[in-house]
Amino acid sequence: MGRRTISLFAGLALMSMAGLAAAGPLSKPDVPSLTVPVWSLTGECYPIDFNGIDIEWYAGRGVYQLTVTGMKPYTNMEVSLSHEAYSGRPAYWRTLVVGCVKNGLVLPLAAPYYITMNLDRFVGTRGVEIVGASRQVRRDVPRS
Repeated sequence: MGRRTISLFAGLALMSMAGLAAAGPLSKPDVPSLTVPVWSLTGECYPIDFNGIDIEWYAGRGVYQLTVTGMKPYTNMEVSLSHEAYSGRPAYWRTLVVGCVKNGLVLPLAAPYYITMNLDRFVGTRGVEIVGASRQVRRDVPRS
């Protein structure tokens, strides 16, 4: 009976140790970090969404100016406008809203962005097409 009792306790101890090993060490619960590593240390760029588009005429410069606004998902993300290259002048010049993270860490706190650019070179015969991650909008630009 003594051997059976020892075997029983040894088996229970082994099973409890295996269960603890599978569950992981006893420590603090997982809390989301304020910094999240990205896959590439050189940075990543991808299309992001935008909320608003505004095209205004500036008489002093004699040019239309495009303003794109929205929320970027990371505080340290740089947002820019990337234009497609065309051999001729299209009806709507496609411009992509791109967000880039330059370093290996991101701060997952949303922040607003506001980008402006002159439409002197990147406007089609009818207007511009702004493309984000989930939608695209065409706006006509009146002739000056």
